[in-house]
Amino acid sequence: MRFKIDKTKSITHNDYWRYEFRKPNSNPLLARLKRIFKFIINSLLLNKFGFRLVQVQKTPSFKTEQWSFTNNKEILFLRNQRIVDHLINFGFEFGLNFEKAQLHKNIERYDEIFRMGKISDLNGGMGYNNGLLLYIILTYFNPQVVLESGVWRGFTTFLIDDATQDSSKIFCFDINLDRKEFTSNKASYFESDLSLVDEIDFRLVDFAFFDDHVSIYERLLFCLENSIEIVVVDDDVAITQVHSDGWPPIPTASMLYDYDNIPKQFGWTARGVSASANISGIKVNDICEFYNYIPFPNLAKYTGYKDSSYSSLLMKR
Repeated sequence: MRFKIDKTKSITHNDYWRYEFRKPNSNPLLARLKRIFKFIINSLLLNKFGFRLVQVQKTPSFKTEQWSFTNNKEILFLRNQRIVDHLINFGFEFGLNFEKAQLHKNIERYDEIFRMGKISDLNGGMGYNNGLLLYIILTYFNPQVVLESGVWRGFTTFLIDDATQDSSKIFCFDINLDRKEFTSNKASYFESDLSLVDEIDFRLVDFAFFDDHVSIYERLLFCLENSIEIVVVDDDVAITQVHSDGWPPIPTASMLYDYDNIPKQFGWTARGVSASANISGIKVNDICEFYNYIPFPNLAKYTGYKDSSYSSLLMKR
């Protein structure tokens, strides 16, 4: 796969899909002229009358779960009990032998650390529901070496850090680490795509997490090559959901496990921008034979929070 990285936009282009038309990038010269114009207007005119021309900043729109939650312990216990029962049944279906007491403990701990507010804004990353499931899966498998690709502000790094043992190691990759708000003492950080780093023996990794909007197909080929047995992928949109993601990691795991039933060339419109994809010719058998594919269950009816993305667990058969 050829990688074309755009650090300023935190995106990585791939060979499977592209936007047909995008709005032109902002013009640096025009931006400078606007600043000069604002300075002249303020200094020569408005300041004399006690006024000033300013640029209005958009107020951040935080996720609902960051400022809306129950304060009633009885309701919280009831909610947790229902989540536990749901996950016990879900796990049984896929061979995950969750224990009730441990699930209760993990949910309570997750609530505790979620309310610490380590990350100022969860937009652009996992929300409450999928973060909880990632935390539970991490504690269940208890990995020693974790690979994370897609750090953003560090919310999932924070979860990995808390859910793993003190002796665990985390390799964190992001093509732009400027937004990082949480730093783990267990982690080694790389401002690069993982495919461009050769000093790590990825065969030592026993748990990989991808939330980097890079082709999930390519990431799974990488995991297969390095015998990584447990993988969690975010933004795992199905072919009917592609339009909902601004930068979908095509081909996604959902597409691989439904490959025989879906069109291989398709188009869509996202926020008024046309895009097209061609996933013909990829080889899915090795991945599908090695990994059992387990989409995350929807917890919205228990938590009251909407799922912000589609996540899935892939586990060695």
